[in-house]
Amino acid sequence: GSEMCIRDRLKRCKWWYNYDMDSKRNGELSVIKNVKLDRRVKVTNHIEVGSENMQLGWIDFSKEDRQKALDVINLLSEQGAVDELGIGIIRDAFANYFFPGTSTIQTRAKYFLIVPYVLREAVDGRYGKDANRVLRAIDSAEKDCGIRLLEADPKAEGVIGTRVLPKGWVARKPSDIYWNGIRTFGIFCDYGLSIPEYVSLAVKLKEQKSVSRLGNRNDDAEENDKDDSDAGDIGNIRFWNLPIYHDDWRDNLTIELTQEEAFYLDKQIQKSTKGSLLEYVLKNHIDLNEYDDFASLTAELSEKVSEKLAYMMKLACDFNNLVYMARVRYNVMLSEDENTYANDEWSRLLPDIRHNATVDLDAVFGELQLINPRAKSFLCGIQAAFMASDIDMADELIRKRERSLKGAARAKLSRTKEFDHSKWVGGGMLDYRFSNARRIVNDIYAGEVSADV
Repeated sequence: GSEMCIRDRLKRCKWWYNYDMDSKRNGELSVIKNVKLDRRVKVTNHIEVGSENMQLGWIDFSKEDRQKALDVINLLSEQGAVDELGIGIIRDAFANYFFPGTSTIQTRAKYFLIVPYVLREAVDGRYGKDANRVLRAIDSAEKDCGIRLLEADPKAEGVIGTRVLPKGWVARKPSDIYWNGIRTFGIFCDYGLSIPEYVSLAVKLKEQKSVSRLGNRNDDAEENDKDDSDAGDIGNIRFWNLPIYHDDWRDNLTIELTQEEAFYLDKQIQKSTKGSLLEYVLKNHIDLNEYDDFASLTAELSEKVSEKLAYMMKLACDFNNLVYMARVRYNVMLSEDENTYANDEWSRLLPDIRHNATVDLDAVFGELQLINPRAKSFLCGIQAAFMASDIDMADELIRKRERSLKGAARAKLSRTKEFDHSKWVGGGMLDYRFSNARRIVNDIYAGEVSADV
């Protein structure tokens, strides 16, 4: 999300925060995710986001505050491979442009419906009026769904919690993983609410409606209540756009989409992601299995998609080429020239070094509306070094970049002897969530041709 969006989210979390523009203290970018959020304990760390290093801290008063804190941190720092050179914010911005609503930790499309079914039912009164009790019930219901999915097919791919069910359960639940996508796709009528906020508001509205009903009890009121409940509405607020909900959805639950669910999700994603690559793929029923990666998809579709989308896809590929060269050099240095694959890759790239470094970085930051002077300075510097075939300069910039992100003591390039020189570190070509989107799209296509039992 943008810097302004993040600021707004932090303000809603009872957080204090400040910009530490010239701070020489360095924190590992992702380390904040692993800090235990104890009640009444203030925690601070650094995450590079937006323009500079943002120093974050919070006082955690309740489970709800804790979840809000984790939601924002996950929003700031979601990544697949470790981001050694701090380009994740650009990668994620491109990914959100092409495949909005997706995430690297989503597994199957079915959860875009299981989670809404659970959350919709949770506030219908069956779990009482206490919001914390409702949240615990949601957790139990999600775990129960995982057990049912594995009972239906013990070898099912992508069932969250497979390794720990039925006895254990996961720290990061399906509702945490899919909530952003559920809101992005308009399945939840987004009021900017977190799940605890939604539960709290829905419970209060339900209670108010019950009180007002006592003073106006008649058959019509009862009928209206049933209509609202069927639509997923409480009072005059519509929370869910879920016309395919059925009371018996748990019966014969499987990880595959029903035909009804698949057509609904296809239409809903297209409607809510206008102009995106995801919309184009679904609208034109593109088979993503025919493509190995984002670059091959771009080569095939660049003449078919809109001019703007084609431009952004080429820009993303150009950026990918520059970043990949930096990642190869990082691995050559980390392995002290002993990683055969990294050495071979560099030999392959070297003849086209100038071509591979050709990307309009002003356009990258401008089109994605990113303000991050340090990241841009690093990328411009390494681009200039590659253009001049000055590999020593490129290597020095990579060393400095890692040190600025982690501090000298934590930077891997400061302690190369500690690492297995045969292992690749820090990610390869950028995927922009192509493979994650392919899994979701494949599920939708499979559901649309399925014959429901």
